[in-house]
Amino acid sequence: MDTASLDPRRRHLLLAGFAALGGSACASRDLRSFRGMDLEPLAAQQGICLAHIVTLKGGQPQAPRLLRGGCAMPEHARSSTDSLPPLFQAASLTKPLVAYLALQLVREGRFDLDAPLSRYLLQGYSRKASTAGSAEAELPPAALARIPLRCLLNHSSGLPNWASSWGTLHQDFEAGQRWQYSGEGYVLLQAVLSAVSGQDFEALMQARVFGPLGMRDSRLRLGQGPADAELRFRLVPGHGWLGDTVAPIEFKRANAAASLITSAPDYARLMAAWLREPALLALLLERTVPVSPGLNLSWGQGWGLEQAEGGPCLWQWGNNPGYRAFAMASAHSGDGFVMLSNSERGLALAAAVGSEVLPQARGVWGFEKLD
Repeated sequence: MDTASLDPRRRHLLLAGFAALGGSACASRDLRSFRGMDLEPLAAQQGICLAHIVTLKGGQPQAPRLLRGGCAMPEHARSSTDSLPPLFQAASLTKPLVAYLALQLVREGRFDLDAPLSRYLLQGYSRKASTAGSAEAELPPAALARIPLRCLLNHSSGLPNWASSWGTLHQDFEAGQRWQYSGEGYVLLQAVLSAVSGQDFEALMQARVFGPLGMRDSRLRLGQGPADAELRFRLVPGHGWLGDTVAPIEFKRANAAASLITSAPDYARLMAAWLREPALLALLLERTVPVSPGLNLSWGQGWGLEQAEGGPCLWQWGNNPGYRAFAMASAHSGDGFVMLSNSERGLALAAAVGSEVLPQARGVWGFEKLD
């Protein structure tokens, strides 16, 4: 659950409420049961209000496809066009976006993947100013000296997904020992990127990623000023597992793990950028961490990986209250897709699209954390 901007006490209550409303049933689904199903009937059957899908062929984004599952939607969602597509919270799809920037800086020699974080955060790390309402989690320089940069990118830092209390941010194990999904690791990476660049994180992302890739519909948060008014209008409301309307999380500050607001065409531009840079893919694929060997799943520098017939497929799912998102592509063929939805049932569509676009990738749909 990507609820990083919430006060921990509110976050825990929210998680408990979602489990009581059927979240546990959702999490136990085997997404392989949806493979090969027709998209429009599936959207209607699952009560998926709105989903936007862009496939990639040979690394090139194709025409978008908008699916409506019969729910009452705002007028701007019903009348969306290719030039003004609907916007969604993309949740953890934020992480490959941030990894793209980090690995560009590695290529420029500004970062060393094996350097300890203490090289970049000399005074230690405090998260009290990184996300509004979050715990004041801290790591002293001695702790940072034991965490290499790559362990943030591949989720082997030992940090928890989210801090559960104020004070020191404890590692559950020494960095590099094993995989453990960590939003906290990416928020720490956000601090490292800002420290090394000397720039505000949002300004850095605009200058180095959103601007150069033409991602005009993408933000790490929406402000209250006129510049973001149209984007706020186009952000569609989320829907819970039972079809109830869920207001988007209001991120007060950018969050490198969870706060991306984007459109499917914009995110397809990011995926295309990854796929057309062999040097970037080489960094992504080096020294991966096992995740679920029985499903051929591991994690690279910024993406999950499935070792499939024909080469590795990179993937990431997104899970914020009211929204589900998924992106996947073959590093070899460049075929792939991004699916953004405003429904907690939306991953059923991702499995169905994946069976058409990347039939060689099968293990990911049995991954227990996909909910």
